[in-house]
Amino acid sequence: MMAESRRTSFDWKSYLHLLLSALIPAEASPRARPLLLINRGGKNVLTVWLYLIGAAVACAYAIGAGFGWMPSTPILAVGCLGVASLFLVSAEFCTRRSRLQPASRPPPSAPHETPVGHDDHTLVDGIHDIVFQADRDATLTFLNRAWKTVTALDARDCVGTSFFHYVHPDDQAQNRERFLQILQPGNDAIRFETRLICRDGRQCWVEVRLTRRRGRHGQINGATGVMTDIHSRKRAEDALRARDRSLSTLLDHLPGTAFRCRNDRRWTMEFVSDGCFELTGYEAVDLLDQSSYDQLIHPEDREYVWDYVQTQLAQQKAFHLRYRIRTREGQEKWVEERSGGIFAGDGTLLAIEGFVSDVSGQKRDEERIVRESLRDTLTGLKSPALLLDRVAAAIRDDAVTPRPFALLRLDIDNLKRINERHGRATGDALLAQLGKRLGQLCRAGISVGRHGSDEFDILIHYDTALPDGRLPQLPDLARFTGQAAGDVCTEAVVCTGAWVDVIAGLLEAPFDIEGVDISISVRIGVALSIDPHSDAQSMLRDAMRAGCSPQCQRAGSAVRFAFASKRAQQSALRWRHSASEFERAFIADALAVSLVSNAVMDAGHGAIEGSARWHSPRMGTIPPAQMFLHAYQQGTLDALVSRYIEAVCTQGLLALRLGQRLAIRLDCMPPTASLLTSAAAALKSLPPKSAGRVDLLLALPAAHCVAPRQLDLRSLRESGVRVGLHITAASLDEDTALSAWLMVADFWRINVVSDAGRASGTDNRLSDLLELAARRGVAIVTAADSVATTAKG
Repeated sequence: MMAESRRTSFDWKSYLHLLLSALIPAEASPRARPLLLINRGGKNVLTVWLYLIGAAVACAYAIGAGFGWMPSTPILAVGCLGVASLFLVSAEFCTRRSRLQPASRPPPSAPHETPVGHDDHTLVDGIHDIVFQADRDATLTFLNRAWKTVTALDARDCVGTSFFHYVHPDDQAQNRERFLQILQPGNDAIRFETRLICRDGRQCWVEVRLTRRRGRHGQINGATGVMTDIHSRKRAEDALRARDRSLSTLLDHLPGTAFRCRNDRRWTMEFVSDGCFELTGYEAVDLLDQSSYDQLIHPEDREYVWDYVQTQLAQQKAFHLRYRIRTREGQEKWVEERSGGIFAGDGTLLAIEGFVSDVSGQKRDEERIVRESLRDTLTGLKSPALLLDRVAAAIRDDAVTPRPFALLRLDIDNLKRINERHGRATGDALLAQLGKRLGQLCRAGISVGRHGSDEFDILIHYDTALPDGRLPQLPDLARFTGQAAGDVCTEAVVCTGAWVDVIAGLLEAPFDIEGVDISISVRIGVALSIDPHSDAQSMLRDAMRAGCSPQCQRAGSAVRFAFASKRAQQSALRWRHSASEFERAFIADALAVSLVSNAVMDAGHGAIEGSARWHSPRMGTIPPAQMFLHAYQQGTLDALVSRYIEAVCTQGLLALRLGQRLAIRLDCMPPTASLLTSAAAALKSLPPKSAGRVDLLLALPAAHCVAPRQLDLRSLRESGVRVGLHITAASLDEDTALSAWLMVADFWRINVVSDAGRASGTDNRLSDLLELAARRGVAIVTAADSVATTAKG
């Protein structure tokens, strides 16, 4: 008994040490050992305490029996050992039962990882966001309770499975890419949005924030993350996008474009609806990238748009305006803008918002309405009101800057008979075709309108060139002839008569109306602006009365015309008679040559000036300017120049004394290339010695007539002919190209007769001209008939 006691006292410490070593790992820290007694490595707490109680009963019996504190009887020993065995069997039973159940948390993937304790579980489970851990293969190793709240899936069943198993199939590629990025060096945190598949099959949007998880030695073992439920936010965003799409669709289907822009000179766009493509030809992104919307606005409207918008913004008022834009294809469109400024609470302008729509069709309709009120619907010509306004404007302009014109009233004589014979529809068709023919006259300086059922009005300025390039120099020649003759009616009669001939040519051919040829006869009354008229209406009345006058002249078989004033009637009658006689009596023998000998003030010899006039048996002597104008109209100008020079040279060369030269005066018309060509051809027929003693005296033309560079004077000078200029007071008063002609003329002939009524500016220009001639070494010669002549050299 004593021996047994000694053996027991010897072994109890070793036995207790071995028991504690089995319960508590040696590597555990002293502070962690009490906790491991309660929950070691995640084992059931009841199992641990059963083991401890069984071991404590066995130890208590061994210690008590060893020290003799309790009797060492077999019955007591068996009882104590039986109780200890019962606790140990119960603990083993609990251990095996826990092993058969699925573990709520798998063992750590590495021996150095710190397990999650009870307090940590409580803390993490209290978070409303999903907290999770995953290894390098994206296998879930931990999920908190929020996982079940969001997905309705049990966290214990999901731990140990792949995270991608719960991701929407369309998002799996993105999630795999993000997970691989977090495992790569340099990516400590990643945030992205994805969709999870819940237990009932619905989708749930979450925002995932991943961070890298490292082991004890710094190696990357996986990822730790938080998933926030953003499904409500996503639904709100989808609803907002749907509303924006609805609004965008609504704006895109409106006939125009909505916009938001800055208040700068370039109208920089911040938003443009897709309707801009149909309006401007540009996509919305093109307009947003456009450096300046101002470039789309028509250049003539840019300043108006800017000034109007700034005025309205200064008053914080909405604005409504129309302007023109140019599309991408260069098409011009009228647009209507209804806009307003967006202001902050303190009155600061934030932006301009509005809507721009295409109103080109509406603008065309408005113009059509205006045009219908200003245009005749049947012929397309101007209405009586519009033509009357044009006549009034011409009268006002002529009073400021003289630009004479004529007003013609056309009256169809046989329209009533045509309507009675062929019907009103045929008469309307005839008027429509007549309107088209008269419409061919319309150009700058000419206006054509319909006044009544069978009356038409034509406004013609004298300086307007005839159509088809016929007689292009007629206006200048007519004005020159009128000034030379001192008759203001000459220009009006000549130009108006030429236009009447043009109109007669348009109306000469019959009109084809549904296979029927219909001819008309027309009476034309002419009122001239040089005649006294109180206003445009009185001028129209004078033209209408002139058409009914018995003093009518024929212009072709279909047209008769008459002038309103007696002065114009007489001038027109004289012109017609002289033209007809000149055509019949165009022979050289009918030219009367006039020679004038000039006296010389200083050293040198004089000159003989020669000119020729035509003597009409009926009209008397015709001035050279009028004779040359007749020849120009009849197409015989070249023949007249040849006969003119031949007649002057035949008599003038015989009258020359030693050292004198013959100056042939061709100042009866403005110098032209055709005139000089004809003169050169005529002078070539003279003997060389005679041609060397001949000069040509030309008129100084107005600045708009012809330039010196347009004339070729070399052929004349090669034959010894000198070219001079005849300068008159009228040419000094007009805007002439005197400085340019000075460089090409060989001598000047200045003919300025003293006139008290002449402007003082003419005398000043004459003085300057004489000083210039003196500086250039030009000699001054006077003539017996008060004609001063200067000759070079």
